[in-house]
Amino acid sequence: LGDAVAGPFDVADDDEFAVENLLAYDSLILGLPTYNTGADTMRSGTTWDELYYDAMEAMDFKGKNVACFGVGDQEGYGENFAEGVGELHDVFEAKGSKMFGYTDASAEAGYEHEESKTEREGKFVGLVCDMVNQEELADDRVKAWCAQLKT
Repeated sequence: LGDAVAGPFDVADDDEFAVENLLAYDSLILGLPTYNTGADTMRSGTTWDELYYDAMEAMDFKGKNVACFGVGDQEGYGENFAEGVGELHDVFEAKGSKMFGYTDASAEAGYEHEESKTEREGKFVGLVCDMVNQEELADDRVKAWCAQLKT
């Protein structure tokens, strides 16, 4: 996406990552899976869940540009597909971030889920890929999303 990039960083690796370091960047591209489906909070089942409601609680991300991505299984979890991405988005938006990188969530775009807290008015609040049932679509989706982020 550019020459002045850093990462990726694993938020679960204390030797590599400190949440305070996120404040050093103007733009962030953040991703996660969804393991805790159907929950209202802590949907990813990852270290992000702890960061949101503990380490990041008093942090202000006002003015940061944030794009989110994640993976899910729309056949096995079609009623709550990739909902961790929606929570990631909502937490950073509530902390003042300018959110971007929304993608088409429609059947015309190839999605077959029933519903998702990551979907708002026909758009996902980031890039969502189904690496279980539609792995063959992921490369093109990622390329199109990265091109969109550059604009």
